[in-house]
Amino acid sequence: MTRDGRPAAHLGYPGRVSGRLRISIALALACLWPAQAMSAIPNGQTTDPLERSVLLSLGSIFRVETTVSVSALRTGTGTTYPLGRIHTVTLLGTAFAVAPTGVLVTDAHVAAPFGAPLAVAAAPLALAQLGEFGQEPAYQAWVDANNVMPVGVHVIGMRVWRASADPKAQGTPIPARIIGGSVEQNADLALLQLSGAAVPALLLNDGGETLETPIASLGYGVGTATTLGLPTTLVPDVKLGQIGPTNTKPVKAAPGQTVTYISSPISRGDSGGPVVDQTPRVYGIVRFQYLSGGVLEQSQAIAVLLGHMHVKNFNGTVFNEFKLGMNDLWSGNYVRAQAAFAATLRDDPTHPLAAQEALLATRLAHAKPAAGRPAWWRVLFVGIAFIAALATLLCVWRLRRLGRVRDGHDDTAPQHPPAQ
Repeated sequence: MTRDGRPAAHLGYPGRVSGRLRISIALALACLWPAQAMSAIPNGQTTDPLERSVLLSLGSIFRVETTVSVSALRTGTGTTYPLGRIHTVTLLGTAFAVAPTGVLVTDAHVAAPFGAPLAVAAAPLALAQLGEFGQEPAYQAWVDANNVMPVGVHVIGMRVWRASADPKAQGTPIPARIIGGSVEQNADLALLQLSGAAVPALLLNDGGETLETPIASLGYGVGTATTLGLPTTLVPDVKLGQIGPTNTKPVKAAPGQTVTYISSPISRGDSGGPVVDQTPRVYGIVRFQYLSGGVLEQSQAIAVLLGHMHVKNFNGTVFNEFKLGMNDLWSGNYVRAQAAFAATLRDDPTHPLAAQEALLATRLAHAKPAAGRPAWWRVLFVGIAFIAALATLLCVWRLRRLGRVRDGHDDTAPQHPPAQ
């Protein structure tokens, strides 16, 4: 940041906690299972438990885009930076179903952007009025150092799409609204209600977080907070990692809150996405990136919000039908798998995986058995057996004949009467 409070493009991501805490968290995350991102949704025939969990979870994932109008940004000292003629920002995030009646949970800063995250997204528009340009870390540093907050915020609209396994899928936005009274800025949670949708929901883990538990996060992670110039794919990123330590020390982005760290390489669009184990159950919801990993809000906080809003968390018929089909597919019962996938599609025609897994089950059910030995091999084997049997008979005959000669009796020799 320059001396006049403007962003400097060369600055890195700002510190959110004390240096000592940053070091301890970095060391803890470094000791965990190396984080990685899958290049694509796993193949239906995978044998990996965590990849199977991802397949079961995909139908519950949604892409969220929220467009917000911002009048200006204001620093802690009262300096105002108007956004000018272009004053709308569209932010990208993720949500997932927690009830089969179409109830989704996401981060509050995704559904109803506010505070510093929104200020960072709007900073390029505000500072462009002054001819200042930089990279996102510099804007983040400027917002943090000057306690910048947005003013005149108004949510213009929200668009929600269902996740897909097809990179070419366009999809159709699903009508969605924020459930009144569900936005909790402290826990950074909000509930959305889809219109007329029956979807598979994910169960929340109620047993607490266990250090080093293998997990996968599903979300639309990208390198920037906004959707400007970004691909519009409906295929979420799948990022593997482990549960890290839970820390109660102050974190600037979550003041006074208990947060859990994960080693998955989180990006901004992953906010609001689930972190699932091998069951699959949800360990928490992604809040923001941190160092080489990220921070999640624990599933217990989601359960509390659902309780307050009288929403029951359960998988529902669609989830159970699809899970039955996948279990049959994995066990080799392809006919029963086809029936389960057909039931899934009857109840949920837009399910992202049921149709393609049904085709896979059909193909496997009609696949020809593995070819045996060729006909020439059988002819050769029979020929060898015949020759071996003939040779055995000849040997027996020869041995019997030799035995008779040795005894002075040769039944095959011509018989002559004794001389007179």
